[in-house]
Amino acid sequence: MNRERIESELARLAVGGQRAEIVTDGNRPIVLYHDVPTAGGPHGLPETSDVIVPIPEGHPAAAIDLAGLPAGSPLLPRVKGGNNNQGNVTAGGRQWQLASYHPHNGGGAPPYDQNKHGFHTYFDSLVSWLARLN
Repeated sequence: MNRERIESELARLAVGGQRAEIVTDGNRPIVLYHDVPTAGGPHGLPETSDVIVPIPEGHPAAAIDLAGLPAGSPLLPRVKGGNNNQGNVTAGGRQWQLASYHPHNGGGAPPYDQNKHGFHTYFDSLVSWLARLN
């Protein structure tokens, strides 16, 4: 994991007001994005949610993939891949469920390019993911 690069990417998000942090206290290192907007309001669901993204071994060469919501989130059955559990993660003192979400592998984002993409650009994919509820 290239911590310096990830911290630089998260600092770019912070300039725009988005909080995100590296969390390493669980069973795998993750980036935790706080209060990501959702389209849940009109459906009586949360309007924001914390979201985790695993930090892949070999990042930045390894593509960023997957996303997780708090275990039991009412958004899980409504997001793309949310019904396809990709495992549970403990991080930041919470339980999370990873969803089968692959934006850089046929999920709508361009193919992953380590020179252009990172956790700062993955945030855009997360916003899009949570904006399209089933």
